[in-house]
Amino acid sequence: MTVNTSSASLRRNVTHRPNSTFGLSWRFLIRDWRSGELWLLVAALLMAVAVSTAIALFSERLQLALGRQVAEVLGADMLIRSPGPVQPVILEAAENQGLTLSTVLEFPSVVMAGDEMQMVSAKAVENNYPLRGHIRTADQPFAPDQIVSDTPGVGEAWLEPRLFPLLGVAIGDQVMLGNTWLTITRAITLETDRGGDFYSFSPRLMFSMADLESTGIIQPGSRVSWKTLMAGELSALEQFKAWSKDRLDDSERLMMADDSRRDLRNSVVRLKQFLGLASMAAMLLAGVAVAMASQRFAERRFDSCAVMRCLGASRQQVLRLLLVELAFVAVLVALPGVLIGWFLQAGVVQLLKGVLPAWLPAAGIMPMVIGGATGVITLAGFGLAPLLRLQDVSPLRVLRRDLSPAPAASWLVYGFSLMAVFLLLWYHTGEVVIALVLALASGAVLLMISLGVQLLLAHVGNRQRLSSLPVFWRPGVSRIIQGKGKTSAQLLAFTLTFMAMAVVLLLRTDLLDRWQNELPKETPNYFAMNIQPSEVEAYSAFLTGNDVDTSQLYPIIRGRLVGINDLPVREAVSKEEQNHNALNRELNMTWSETLPEKNRLEAGDWWEPGSEEGLSIEAEIAEKLGVGLGDRLTFIVSGHEFTETVSSIRTVQWESFRPNFYMIFPEAVLQDLPTTWLNSFYLDIEDKLLLNALITQFPTMTLLDLDAVINQVQKMLAQSTIAVEAMLAALLLAGLLVMMSVIESSIDERLHEGALIRSLGGTRRQLLMMQVGEFVLFGILAGLLAACGTELASYLLNTRVFELSWQPAWFIWFALPLFGALVLGFAGWLGIRRVLRESPANILQAG
Repeated sequence: MTVNTSSASLRRNVTHRPNSTFGLSWRFLIRDWRSGELWLLVAALLMAVAVSTAIALFSERLQLALGRQVAEVLGADMLIRSPGPVQPVILEAAENQGLTLSTVLEFPSVVMAGDEMQMVSAKAVENNYPLRGHIRTADQPFAPDQIVSDTPGVGEAWLEPRLFPLLGVAIGDQVMLGNTWLTITRAITLETDRGGDFYSFSPRLMFSMADLESTGIIQPGSRVSWKTLMAGELSALEQFKAWSKDRLDDSERLMMADDSRRDLRNSVVRLKQFLGLASMAAMLLAGVAVAMASQRFAERRFDSCAVMRCLGASRQQVLRLLLVELAFVAVLVALPGVLIGWFLQAGVVQLLKGVLPAWLPAAGIMPMVIGGATGVITLAGFGLAPLLRLQDVSPLRVLRRDLSPAPAASWLVYGFSLMAVFLLLWYHTGEVVIALVLALASGAVLLMISLGVQLLLAHVGNRQRLSSLPVFWRPGVSRIIQGKGKTSAQLLAFTLTFMAMAVVLLLRTDLLDRWQNELPKETPNYFAMNIQPSEVEAYSAFLTGNDVDTSQLYPIIRGRLVGINDLPVREAVSKEEQNHNALNRELNMTWSETLPEKNRLEAGDWWEPGSEEGLSIEAEIAEKLGVGLGDRLTFIVSGHEFTETVSSIRTVQWESFRPNFYMIFPEAVLQDLPTTWLNSFYLDIEDKLLLNALITQFPTMTLLDLDAVINQVQKMLAQSTIAVEAMLAALLLAGLLVMMSVIESSIDERLHEGALIRSLGGTRRQLLMMQVGEFVLFGILAGLLAACGTELASYLLNTRVFELSWQPAWFIWFALPLFGALVLGFAGWLGIRRVLRESPANILQAG
């Protein structure tokens, strides 16, 4: 490259003014910027910072918003469940942390209206209930409802719609709860925090905490569930959780929002993992773009470094000047990149305002810090190694144009940078497995590229085979043979680009299919529980006669786990799990001769029909309790104690909104025990008046309306889908930048080659065919290699991280090479137009 600084001035700066490194590096920076040498490096680095920052900000905001929606099913960010009032010192500490508190009491009771009486689940609430989520009420039972911001006033009661026909009451009537008469003012249709245990719900009656004392119901020994709701900033919640861990007594159980509903939690966890994967892929592509731009920048500095060496500059001085210039670039680009990233995510949020959560909190400072750090680390890791070669440029470079090999130190820098990138990947996902999978897949791609280039050279390395190729491929293959190091770097860039985009696209498709399959159009929105054995036939006939879409009937046996391997259960489990919810309540058990739908065996075998022994346990609770195949579990059901050996362990798709069970037995084990039946069915909104007749005919049945919960989950999944699409757009932008960087990194060589061909009589059309043919060949090779890496990465991510089924995506073996050929062929045509426009004489004279 041309050196604009005069020889005398340069000699004075590099030999007599060693302390002027910063000043001289700044002058080099200004000169390189004005000459256009830095624009590609700055653009690549700016994209790395902006994309990383935008994805990190958007992901954090969306995750906080979805976390808030998950918290709605708890009514709070966190709660303490206990059989009595929480210790005052605990409440005082929570308030000192800035948390908002609200107390809720739930207890079974009998409510009376005239000559009718009904067992209900009474709920006393304070005025600020709920802290998260909302209540929906209607002016009449089974009428259209709306969100309300208040709670029952003093002397008022809100009843669940199914209570109205059971008690024979209407809005404005009075019911007696304990010693107090309460006036019915509304029908309560939804409490977003009512969704934990489908099988223990009685009809709801909600009233004011101010009326609790006058009812006279709560007495010593009464069966009451106290819930102390808490809401506040995440940092305050985490601090309180850590502080209270060893201060809560055995009867007090702390629950976070993620613990309340596994159906929502699993979907949000998968979304977080996917957003992290997209962040990693975009960051990897931006890093590749920086590496290619840095390589071009370094190659264009060989001549100027040789001149400095001729004028007396030492290797250390040359390296110091370049490192300071690189540091200037990093510092000057970091802040604008973060700002661009912030505006980019703000624009996406504004564009998707109608489908994103209404409450989208502001992100913290950490995503912007990480975004800026990502740029600096990316530049240091991918851009420093090419520049290290410049310190070994010989003064003879002025006369001879050989390039020095990369010093060993550059590989050490690559090693440190890859470690830093791995840590950033880990930060973006919180999942070390995902980072390792991506690293493993990338390493496999590197190996495949190296082997692929060697095989290509071995196959077409002689002139006879080269002459048999199409004429427009020969220059491209010749370039690959002559410069296999640069070829490998460019092929790696293209391959990683296609692989990252394909992996994210495949996982996006798998996730969306999984979400859609979990909640099909007619997902059951009502659960009917406590169906008596004598009512099963009449109940089934009622649904069939009214053309109701229904599921199978499940037997329900309620029992308590009391022993593991002949030891009391609390002695058999670890200290951390002694307060596990499964040990503090009755479990819902069932029998089945076949493996239920949406269940998958992880260990053991399912029993044969008619078997008289066996027990299948859900995998998560088995892990918590330390239970494995062959262990003996003891249960008590209505005073009857029995023991069974674990014969299989299975995973359950909790987010399917189907009946799921911790414990399943053969029919012969449970058939003589007290049993009720469970069923789910789907009703359109216009058919809901049918519920009145159903409740009247089967008054002992408990009916649970899941419409609002399903709508909430569907809305969250729709918002998650939009987030996935936004990540794909960012990834596409990063991929285009990589292609541009690779093309620009070889533009000087292509200019000289094109000038020589045209000087020797070649036409523009011939030159165009040669150049585009080379890029088409690159596209086919990169597509094939990317298909290999995609299959490996998608298999590991699906099976080890996202817990999705995997099958080979055969279409990518055709789609990726075709896509690569078309995209790179078109990109190559755009990139080499300058080769066609420039005058051969001017290019050769400048060279």
